[in-house]
Amino acid sequence: MDSDQIKKIDEQIEQLKNRKRAVLAREREKERKARTRRLIQIGAIAEKYMNCEGVSPEGFEDRIKQLITTKEQ
Repeated sequence: MDSDQIKKIDEQIEQLKNRKRAVLAREREKERKARTRRLIQIGAIAEKYMNCEGVSPEGFEDRIKQLITTKEQ
């Protein structure tokens, strides 16, 4: 194998590494977007059924804690 072939193979390896990084980055972004969407949907459902429109995140957390405490007793 001469140096040109080795150089060409090294370039192909680098290209494959870059493609792998790009695929992994797209997959992470896809997972992040799916999680964000799920959190928004769950939050909207919680807001709807717990009458929390206009409640601060801290106030919502207090309501959740009250529910948990009530169920544990």
